[in-house]
Amino acid sequence: MPSQVSSEQILFTRGVPAVEALPNKLLSECMQAALEGPDGKTILQYGHNGGYLPLRQLIAEQYQVSPDQVLVGNGSLHLQDIFAGFLLKPGDVVFVEQPSYDRAIKTFRRRGAKVIGIPLDLDGVNLAALEQAIAQYKPVFMYVIPDFQNPAGVTTSAAKRQALVDLAERYNFWLVEDVPYRTLRYAGESLLLLRDLNAERVITVSSYSKLISPALRVGYLVGPLLLVKQLTKLAEETVLAPVLPTEAAVVEFHRRGYFASNLENLKQLYAPRLRAVVQAIKTYLPDVPFAEPQGGFFVSIMLPSHFNSANLLERAKQAGLMLTDGRDFFADPYSDSEDPRQGERFVRLPFCALTPEQIEEGVKRLAALL
Repeated sequence: MPSQVSSEQILFTRGVPAVEALPNKLLSECMQAALEGPDGKTILQYGHNGGYLPLRQLIAEQYQVSPDQVLVGNGSLHLQDIFAGFLLKPGDVVFVEQPSYDRAIKTFRRRGAKVIGIPLDLDGVNLAALEQAIAQYKPVFMYVIPDFQNPAGVTTSAAKRQALVDLAERYNFWLVEDVPYRTLRYAGESLLLLRDLNAERVITVSSYSKLISPALRVGYLVGPLLLVKQLTKLAEETVLAPVLPTEAAVVEFHRRGYFASNLENLKQLYAPRLRAVVQAIKTYLPDVPFAEPQGGFFVSIMLPSHFNSANLLERAKQAGLMLTDGRDFFADPYSDSEDPRQGERFVRLPFCALTPEQIEEGVKRLAALL
């Protein structure tokens, strides 16, 4: 008798938290406490556009900076957009890893940038390609996801982190490190943040979307004082006021000890799912190399050119397998020698919102199509 999973649709599309991981009852308790507490009326009023001060203080303590170096916004992408809008003028160049987060690429392009993708190895960006690109272009900033990268799952090595900050210093460009998955480490030890190596060259952005709830829309940016003051002013001019009730709820979530226990629950839930996707790839696609992450939300594969990847999205859909178009993760190539069709062969496999059984079935269906 066939199992239920063999007949259901498998969604390898968006990297969303598992429904069972969303702490609705704890958040309800925290929201009620925030609204009924001493700041209850304050958080229903217009507020300082840097964000709810207790939250900025909490984040500042975590990163060992002043609260004035923290800007809280409506998710990290909102803050990336403000940063890009402040720094970029039409025609400016931005570097990203290749592949990279599709929405970041679109955000920078919308702000007028020419977005150049630097090939990503299994231990971080290819440094030789990066130096060649720097010689050809002058980037305003480079956007990197150093921990459990979206979409590739790659973690940048310690040596490459140091090389990135050294190049940024030598050639006078910013590094924007996006670290929403950093604390979702299921094995191994964390590496230093880029900002730990050179805080004057690095803007750190992150959010609570994967750690508590996406709908809270609470993200933050940490950077040098003068820059953050300028970005805060721009934020005020564009969104007028922060969403204080959800920011206050995040503070309450921390105060009650829920953040630490919730993070541990997430790790316990997601670690077996990561093991499942790694094992499924090794079982059903044994000759396909891929980065084996120790955390995060994503594993991805680049299909060898002899595989049948033609019209893959449509064929997968007919097989009950929903995939994201791999081409969306690829910016303009830094070199004419790059394979222009690699996006068609790229498959991202978000695993956190699927059970181990669904993951194995999905990879099995994918392999059958190739």
